Amino acid sequence: MKKRLPLVSVLACTLFILFSCQKVNSVNDDGLLDKKKNKKDLCLISSFGYSNPSVPSQTIFTNHYDFTGRTLQVEAGVFSGGAIVKNTVFNVEWSPAGLAFTNATSHADTILFATFDRKGRIDKIVPGNKPDFEFLPTAFEYTGNRLSGMRITLAGVDNVSYFNYDGKGNLTLINDLPTTSVPIPGKVEYQYASNQKASNQLYFDEPRKFSWNSFSLLQYIGLFPELQPVNLRTSTKVNWGNNYQAYNMNIANHQLDQQGKLVSYDVVSPGSSSTISHYNINWSCNNELVQNVGNQ
Repeated sequence: MKKRLPLVSVLACTLFILFSCQKVNSVNDDGLLDKKKNKKDLCLISSFGYSNPSVPSQTIFTNHYDFTGRTLQVEAGVFSGGAIVKNTVFNVEWSPAGLAFTNATSHADTILFATFDRKGRIDKIVPGNKPDFEFLPTAFEYTGNRLSGMRITLAGVDNVSYFNYDGKGNLTLINDLPTTSVPIPGKVEYQYASNQKASNQLYFDEPRKFSWNSFSLLQYIGLFPELQPVNLRTSTKVNWGNNYQAYNMNIANHQLDQQGKLVSYDVVSPGSSSTISHYNINWSCNNELVQNVGNQ
């Protein structure tokens, strides 16, 4: 790990210089529009939240976009111990090199960078000039056009997870590799309705480890579209390792709008029809995407 830290520092400094010396958020930057197409039917998630008897209202994330569909600002739910403990607001600055997530109240404070590989996919996340310990360095691997691996560096240890999909393109398993402290690795399992689909959908009901915050942040702004299911998700199981099951819930009462987008769903206990939590997804389409954000 002693050999890796200088490399991360050099990379972070280099990216800081690159982002500081070029205009960001330019809608004319070639190569970036492939990530967010300016189509007549472009619809993106503006907010995602949930409620239950104990939590009247909890925002998981909100997005503000430019007219090409790129996020300019995101209010990101920060996980710890499986639950969202606070929300942090980032400005998102786009460049051919990648993305800079800056403090919304202090533009000079860059929390982290996300860089692109040669194919325009997210390659890695590294700390900025004002790093936040809740957002860890994370690297990503791909097989074809799908995310297939994730490596999170925590206290000098690499925590590796692999992503598996079924024949229809649904994410079915995120499987951790064992570590010294967690010899029996954790995993997240998803199941789906084989004959029910949605045109657009997203799920964020499972508890997440704080080490996944950087990964979750990229999901909030839609940079892993391959993780969006084809079929409606019906259950989620989360095992954090060493045989500790953190979550085992069914998903029911999916509500779709006229365009087939998922707008709400409920989480229920297996064997029960009683709702534990209700999730809402709000979408912005076409001209609704443009919103004024600070001085950007």
